[in-house]
Amino acid sequence: MPVIEEIGIQPVPREQRTGTWADLFAINFAFAVNPLYFVLGALAVTEFGLPLWWAVLCSVLGVLLAFAILTPLAQVGSDYGIPGQVSLRAFLGIWGARGLSSGYRTIAALYWFAAQAITAAYAVRALVDALAGVRPGIVPVAVGLAAVQALLAVVGFDVIRYVSKVVLPLGLAFVGVMLGLYLSSNDPRFAVGRVFHSPDQHLRWAGFAAWLTLIVGSTLTFLPSVADITRYTRTRRDIRIGLVASSALAMVVTTFVGAYAAAATGSGKGSFEVVTTLTGSKPILAFVLLALVIQVTSVNIGNAYQVGLSLVNAAPRLGRPFATAVGACAGIALAAVPDLVDSAASWTTRLGNVSAPLAGVVIVEYLVIKRQQIDVEALFDPRGRYRYVGGINVAAMISIAIGVGVYSLVPDSLVKVAWGGGVAALVYLLLQPVQQRWLLARGSG
Repeated sequence: MPVIEEIGIQPVPREQRTGTWADLFAINFAFAVNPLYFVLGALAVTEFGLPLWWAVLCSVLGVLLAFAILTPLAQVGSDYGIPGQVSLRAFLGIWGARGLSSGYRTIAALYWFAAQAITAAYAVRALVDALAGVRPGIVPVAVGLAAVQALLAVVGFDVIRYVSKVVLPLGLAFVGVMLGLYLSSNDPRFAVGRVFHSPDQHLRWAGFAAWLTLIVGSTLTFLPSVADITRYTRTRRDIRIGLVASSALAMVVTTFVGAYAAAATGSGKGSFEVVTTLTGSKPILAFVLLALVIQVTSVNIGNAYQVGLSLVNAAPRLGRPFATAVGACAGIALAAVPDLVDSAASWTTRLGNVSAPLAGVVIVEYLVIKRQQIDVEALFDPRGRYRYVGGINVAAMISIAIGVGVYSLVPDSLVKVAWGGGVAALVYLLLQPVQQRWLLARGSG
């Protein structure tokens, strides 16, 4: 049984880094196959106008592009046993990481936490209505689910591994049920030929580029915390296989299932609600309800856990369990704001405004300048080599700020996520040598 994890931001000892690619695959796949991503898959069709197969292709391309950046940073977990939040001290400065990246990741993880709970609440209402003729309120259900999930997250990483072993087969069974309902439906709208052709949708570059930006930018929000789930993993090879394969497969599954329902019905409600129109079988509806609750619980344990690590990096004296509890309280409060899901496409696109420039700067610093080498002891020394200027990598902060501005100004049709990240990376390559010479002249570089 899981026990409360005591390790906070300290490195995980080498002997405890025993996770395999299969463990990581199960954790990440269970995390990525979740109710909100089914809804996002539907939005690719209803709001961005993509035909089914183009929605799937664009989603997978976006995830692969994002993980080309995230995977090297995830390897910090197996190399050094440190969480992503702590590793960013090497790139942003100790106070830069505690202020910018921890603050940003806290906000992003809180959004994902609340949005998952709200998405689940909409689905629970539809399923309970179909099962028992009762329509519970969205806010009470969302807040109740969030509270239970927050409590489990306090236990720590061990409970994530424990729950993922149940969620993986359950998630696969759910997908099988949904596909079976689609294919066996007598509703002509769900006919395979019609949906695959997607006659109501037409590929346009603007929709493709905007959806690509949403997927890449929202996926990059995990940059500050991607090493959190890999620091118990054995090797870089395990990370590359487990992380990339699970993310790509999960995106295929969630986009296909969500987009299929949307292409058939023209609705962005998501597969959990569409199922009530496809079957009146109470056993099937009960199974879908069970799968929903367990899946969203699994993913939100991970979201709340990452909120806790973000807060404890900013304020180490809190300790991981208490920091997780504090962050979870904020997540529970946000679960009472349904607009986080009602306007999901807008909210998730906004999340990329910082994640793309941050990714551009960090990947340049880690791969090009530091050559994938980190001094772990210096990460915890306020006066060490990662002090930069008063604990802040000023060149990085300026570059990120410029990248955020570019991201905000460039239109979606130009794939703004590439411009935000690319410009930030280029500016940093120009500013970093200037800053380094200045630090050396002061005797602090």
